Amino acid sequence: MLLPVLARYGQDVLDRGPIVEMLAQHARIRGLVMQLSDEYADGSLRPETIGEIGELLETHIRLEEREVFPMIEEAFPEAALKEVASRLAVKEAEPWVPMEGLSYDPWPGPGDSEGGGWR
Repeated sequence: MLLPVLARYGQDVLDRGPIVEMLAQHARIRGLVMQLSDEYADGSLRPETIGEIGELLETHIRLEEREVFPMIEEAFPEAALKEVASRLAVKEAEPWVPMEGLSYDPWPGPGDSEGGGWR
């Protein structure tokens, strides 16, 4: 929810290095999770995949905490901060995990931002 608000109010920071790196990391993390899902489905889980996901998540969290979020807070006007707060309040009121039908099957599946859906 933060990135669309950033696109609306902070277009001047969208092409900065930390934002670009964050988006690249998002793609790498999703790719690794898809790989892990495939390994699980094949019965061939590799500890290296889980380790790589963990390392990348740690790096990603540090990038967001130390660089991206401070940059966004500085770039956002008051209206943008209020919009993010409002969106967070709505999101917190909604359950994000379905009560039934959760699937870890490869595409389409949960967590896919490109159109996969719950089964």
